[in-house]
Amino acid sequence: MDFTLNGTRTTITITTVVEKIEDGEVTLGKQTVREATGCPSSEDGDSSIWYDYAAEALEQGAQHKLKNGTKTVISDTTEIRTSWHSDLELEHQ
Repeated sequence: MDFTLNGTRTTITITTVVEKIEDGEVTLGKQTVREATGCPSSEDGDSSIWYDYAAEALEQGAQHKLKNGTKTVISDTTEIRTSWHSDLELEHQ
């Protein structure tokens, strides 16, 4: 069955890539770690305490730069979501 349509459509494409990274280097700043984790700026006079929170910050999605290392793609998927706006008009031909 064919229809004539007029309307506005939104399409969202989500691509998910799962990678295994070995021997990579990550650049992550103190302020970024503190914002992501809420860790103290120092503890008992040790201002490098934030180093202990770096992995947690990455797990929380903190901004970082990744370089070098070996990346292996474990899986990738693509999901497409489409929605029509309220101006959709459909007419049977």
